[in-house]
Amino acid sequence: MTSLPLPRQCGNMVEILPDRLYFCSYDDNMRPKADMQTSYLNVDSEVHYESFYSDFGPLNLSVLYRFCKKLISKLKLSKKRIVFYTSSAGQKRVNGAFLIGSFAIIFHNKSAEEVWSKLRLAQPPKYLAFRDAAMGPSTYDLLLPDVLRGVETAVRFKWLDFSTFDPDEYEFYERVENGDFNWILPGKIISFCGPHNKSCIDNGYPYHAPEVYFDFFRRHNVTTIIRLNKKMYEAKRFTNAGFDHVDLFFVDGSTPSDTIVQRFIEVVDRSKGAVAIHCKAGLGRTGTLIACWMMKEYRLTAAECMGWIRICRPGSIIGPQQQFLIEKQKWCWSLGDTGKTLELNGKPLNGNLTHLASKVDDIRLNHNGLLRPNSLPRRGRRSTDDAIADANANLEMRVDAEGNSQGDRLLHIKAVKQHQLPRVSQPLSVHPTTGVMFTSPTTPVKPLAPPRSKPSASALHNAHIHGHRQLGFGEALPATKRRTVSTDAD
Repeated sequence: MTSLPLPRQCGNMVEILPDRLYFCSYDDNMRPKADMQTSYLNVDSEVHYESFYSDFGPLNLSVLYRFCKKLISKLKLSKKRIVFYTSSAGQKRVNGAFLIGSFAIIFHNKSAEEVWSKLRLAQPPKYLAFRDAAMGPSTYDLLLPDVLRGVETAVRFKWLDFSTFDPDEYEFYERVENGDFNWILPGKIISFCGPHNKSCIDNGYPYHAPEVYFDFFRRHNVTTIIRLNKKMYEAKRFTNAGFDHVDLFFVDGSTPSDTIVQRFIEVVDRSKGAVAIHCKAGLGRTGTLIACWMMKEYRLTAAECMGWIRICRPGSIIGPQQQFLIEKQKWCWSLGDTGKTLELNGKPLNGNLTHLASKVDDIRLNHNGLLRPNSLPRRGRRSTDDAIADANANLEMRVDAEGNSQGDRLLHIKAVKQHQLPRVSQPLSVHPTTGVMFTSPTTPVKPLAPPRSKPSASALHNAHIHGHRQLGFGEALPATKRRTVSTDAD
């Protein structure tokens, strides 16, 4: 009988937990064979990232949660050494390192530096850097250690608490037909897609009227709405309902002025409750200003902010916005100095925040279809990287022949990706109770329909299995571990 060839290891095997948990990659798709001492775990075919262009990670909160629960279950059931492995593909490898590193931080109280000191020994080959959701080539490398530090910070400040996190709720509300929003800092900041004058489907994307969000916002103490894009609805729709509403417009794909950053920080600081921020897609401009506030408030690095925000809401912070945050890091830190009053041109920023507004109706395109960027001038000698960055900035801010901006393009891609049928050879898994098909444990395939056709609260409630609910990766969690998913936002 001919024996099968052994899989070739890619890089080094590293110990994550002493004599218990290891990480490595293999050069081919052949499954390593378990023995009396060692068991293997691979989830390459189970996890999923919905890319916009060439972005590929980091994987979102729900994927991370489901992976951690699967690994915990395997550790409990087996006394063997467990090797979590990936294929040698660069994207799979760095996402796998992110998953196992985050697990050690969240459930074993490891620091990001301690985890990275282990994971780096798996090199060479070097881990790929994560990139943004821009159309053009990447101009900034988001490194794995920075993403892990973002996770560590989230655990420290209790933004990440898997004892109460509900992956089904996360997946429900991130979908375009259900509101397209994510908590970035639970209880404080929500990022969401810009509402429309009326609920409708445009270019394949289901827009929602302001009223769709009222009930969810009220139940979660959201008191302030910040709009960063041009006017697509009347602000009084929110203010008449008792919310504060602030306009801080800047051009799609660009970076904010110091004035806008300072006003944004003051609005968030003075809000009586949580703040919901949107631009067109709730990704670029929205993520950029949220990162500025996080740097001010928690003295995080720009890279740590980008890592955490993208885990919560993939695709956030795009193109020149990345370098802008790096350049503004120390300035944002200075705004967070104890007792420092925010000032603009030497004068304290005060006034009625409800009525802070920019003239968003006066925005016009110039003759070549480009909107004037609101970005910092570059200093010193210009390099090839500068030229590429500028070209990408123009690409991101350009309005195409159909009148679509970067935000429009991203929304269309998100709608299509969330509803396209998978092109995979393995059979789809089917939820045993609801019958919903999944392309992966985190991506339900649902027909694109107007907002009011989403499932009722009773239908979702019936999907709970008498005290337990079947989750992705085939694992059941007690119903007491989660909150009930509400569909009252319509």
